[in-house]
Amino acid sequence: MIKGNPQRKQQLSLFARELIGFALLFAILGLVVNFFFQQSIYENIDRGLRWQKIGILTNRRQPTFRTGQTSGNSQTPPPARNTPFRTNVLIFNSKGKIVNNQMLGNRLYEVFGNTRLDVTKVNKIREMTLMSSDNSWHYFRTLLIKVPKTNPNPMYAGRYALILENIDSDLLAIRGFRQSLLLTLLIFWFLAFGVAYFLSRSSMKPILESWNRQKQFSANAAHELRTPLTVIQNQMEYLLTKPKSSVMEQAEPISTTLEEVRHLQTLTNRLLTLARSDADIIQINRQEMSLQTWFEQTIKPYVEIARSQSKSMETSIRAAGKGHFDPDLIRQLIIILLDNAIKYTPKGGTIIFRVAKVRDNRLKIEVRDTGSGIPDADKKHVFERFYRSDKSRNAKTGGNGLGLAIAKWIVDEHKGTVSVADNHPKGTVFTVFMPLK
Repeated sequence: MIKGNPQRKQQLSLFARELIGFALLFAILGLVVNFFFQQSIYENIDRGLRWQKIGILTNRRQPTFRTGQTSGNSQTPPPARNTPFRTNVLIFNSKGKIVNNQMLGNRLYEVFGNTRLDVTKVNKIREMTLMSSDNSWHYFRTLLIKVPKTNPNPMYAGRYALILENIDSDLLAIRGFRQSLLLTLLIFWFLAFGVAYFLSRSSMKPILESWNRQKQFSANAAHELRTPLTVIQNQMEYLLTKPKSSVMEQAEPISTTLEEVRHLQTLTNRLLTLARSDADIIQINRQEMSLQTWFEQTIKPYVEIARSQSKSMETSIRAAGKGHFDPDLIRQLIIILLDNAIKYTPKGGTIIFRVAKVRDNRLKIEVRDTGSGIPDADKKHVFERFYRSDKSRNAKTGGNGLGLAIAKWIVDEHKGTVSVADNHPKGTVFTVFMPLK
């Protein structure tokens, strides 16, 4: 596609919209996954803090979290159930001084020694950042509780207990997860680039095909219309040069003009039918019809037409019972097939029309002729619009390449199939199968 082509612009627009859509989708997905992962981590941490709180308030005796010994000494505060090794407890007196510094040890006391008591944060979970002796920062999730004086452990009774859980490893896990998630999203964004490009091309393919078909349709229609209009114009201009001639004297050009008018009318009607079919304007009006009677009445005029052209027409209608179909459209289908068969059958030739019910409650319509036939290379194209086979479909016979395209559309609308094959030893056979319900 050349630069500035509206088709190219449309494809680029589709590509950009799909790429942005994928990017937003992956970004939202990443944010949601990160949010729930972080919430899960903090929820587990907070659950541990609450268990520690319950353990302190109920004075549950558990193995000491540092020495592994049973806390038989009432002066040593017992840890709560399921307390992780990284959990510590600071006990403050009413003056805000840490009273369990001996239990903490020198190393931990250096970290926690400057912690201040803030009684406004009682029963509130918050985060705290502390610096250790090696000048490294450590992060804690904390919960401050007020222990009642009735608590049996004198170390806790009437004092404040600050539960601290180190979350350095959790933050590292969250950071690592975010990096992995970001890398994954980048990979998927890169893949989305290719997917968006593929989808934009796939989306544009039917549009381009429709666009090309429309251009071809317009060009072919203009070509088909030009021929009869040119003939009519030439004949009219010729008649203007004979103003004193009688109608009888100019019967031939007048007859030629009328023939081209009829041809032009047929062409415009078929173009209109195809245009309406493309726009889904035509609605199928199925009716219950008596098959034998209806087909006999429909083909009766063509027996006389064939005879008038020194051609014979054989009919075989074995379709008892009723069927549901659109009688107007099926009549048009039969007219198209019979018109082609009569048109391309030479004098002395035979046209065979057969209708029969087959299994699965389907109807088989068959039209055979003894014309010159259709080459194998052309058979797969005969149902295309404006397509003509050099031998069997040409302008001399008045064909415009639309009849069989309309016939196929009618069959498709009735959920049936139509095919073309050779009629041995000579000619062509068109076969239609369609359901009766």
